[in-house]
Amino acid sequence: MNILFYTYLAFFLFIFPVSACLLLEKNKQPLHGGRGGLAILLYSLLSWCVTNGVIYLRYLQDPTGFRGPEGAFALFFGWIYLWITSIPVFLIYLTFKIISRMVKKQK
Repeated sequence: MNILFYTYLAFFLFIFPVSACLLLEKNKQPLHGGRGGLAILLYSLLSWCVTNGVIYLRYLQDPTGFRGPEGAFALFFGWIYLWITSIPVFLIYLTFKIISRMVKKQK
């Protein structure tokens, strides 16, 4: 049970946000219009699927340990979990991006 929880945390706190930053860095084109909306939709869908999947796996492991409010909150607001945990990584990415632009401007 603890391995599932720590894997979930690793994905949400590090792997997914860093992967999103690396994909954004790889694609030099900005996400304007439909591409930006599609990226936001896919990131939210990934968050919702993983969050509800982990809760379902916990239910399969221990049906008596299922808590209704936890399941209902994940069902309706599971899309926002990844966005909240990604804020620190996105801020660090933006900081490095701004600093690198300032350094390039000075040269």
